[in-house]
Amino acid sequence: MSDPAVSVVHVRYTTHMEDAMTITTWIAAHSDGTTCTVATTTADCPHNHTYTAPTEAPGTKGLLITTAGELAIAAFAELEDYQRAVGGYIETVSLDDRHDLIANEEGLIQRLPMNILASAIAKRPLVGDVVIVGFDDASGDFVDVDDSIVDSIRRTLGA
Repeated sequence: MSDPAVSVVHVRYTTHMEDAMTITTWIAAHSDGTTCTVATTTADCPHNHTYTAPTEAPGTKGLLITTAGELAIAAFAELEDYQRAVGGYIETVSLDDRHDLIANEEGLIQRLPMNILASAIAKRPLVGDVVIVGFDDASGDFVDVDDSIVDSIRRTLGA
């Protein structure tokens, strides 16, 4: 008898405006109703489920950092996707020559909660959920966030 397979490693993330978008997370929902919050391979799964490759959502890959300190990789295809993620109009903060942080432009006015993790990364106070993306200076476009920055943040958090 074979173990149940996981077809995707995606969950739904609902923003403050009750809109939803698909994000890739470290949570797997199994066909038997169990979940693994940190498993991404068969070897990591406490239930010994077989994993299939996660499906990729279309758009630019960004790292969502919530005010609760949760991390998730999300795909952003349109401006509205960024706005839903941060809960309003966007403002960019340059992190380095290859990465930008996207925050809610009116976060202070809306009295959004402090984002401790994002503030530490940006070395300035930030409020609300934020997204880190790559930035292509030549084209002026957002590009996929480097896996190295995602891995560095996860290592720092011990995740």
